[in-house]
Amino acid sequence: MRRRALLAGIGLSSVGVGAAFGSGAFTTVSANRTVDLSVENDADARIGFGPGTGASGVIETSTDDDSADVITFSQSDLNEQAKTLFEDALTVTNNGESGDPAVEIYVKEVSNVGTESSDALDFQTATDNTSIVGSTNADELATDGGSVSLDIVVDLRNGANKTALESITEVTFIADAKPTNN
Repeated sequence: MRRRALLAGIGLSSVGVGAAFGSGAFTTVSANRTVDLSVENDADARIGFGPGTGASGVIETSTDDDSADVITFSQSDLNEQAKTLFEDALTVTNNGESGDPAVEIYVKEVSNVGTESSDALDFQTATDNTSIVGSTNADELATDGGSVSLDIVVDLRNGANKTALESITEVTFIADAKPTNN
C-alpha cells in the first residue's frame, strides 16, 4: 500500500512540475533582421501599372510625396443611370525576372466595387470581360512580362448611384505569388 502511495505521489508531483514549467516549447520569438526596401515608379515596379491603349486621358501618371510616379483613374461628367465602359484603360504587368513565380492579380473587394448589381465600379479583363474583383476572380500573370489589359466599368444602373461612386476613394490591387512546384 505504501508503494502505491509513493508511486502516486511521484506521479502527481511529475504532473505538477510539468504543468508549472510547461513542455519546453515557446510561444514567442523576437529577432531583428536587416531589411533593404525601395520604391519604384508604378510602371517599373515588380508589378507594373500603366495606361492601357484605350486610356486616352482616363489613366494618368502623377508624382506622389515620395517622388514615385503612381497611376490615377480620373473621370468626371459620367451619366447617371448609365453604364460607361473604358476599354483597355489599364495594363498590369509582372516585371519579375526569369525564375520568379507567376502571380495572380485581383482587386480587393470593398463597398461599391465588384460584380453585384449595386456596385458602381468593376475591373474586367479586356479579352473576355471577366471581373478580377475578389480573390476568387484573380487573373494569372506569367513571370518576365506577363500582362493583362483591363477594362474599367462604371455602372450607375440598378441601385448604384453618384453617391456610391463618389464614396470610392481608392482601389487596392493585390498580387499573390503562385507557389512553384520543386
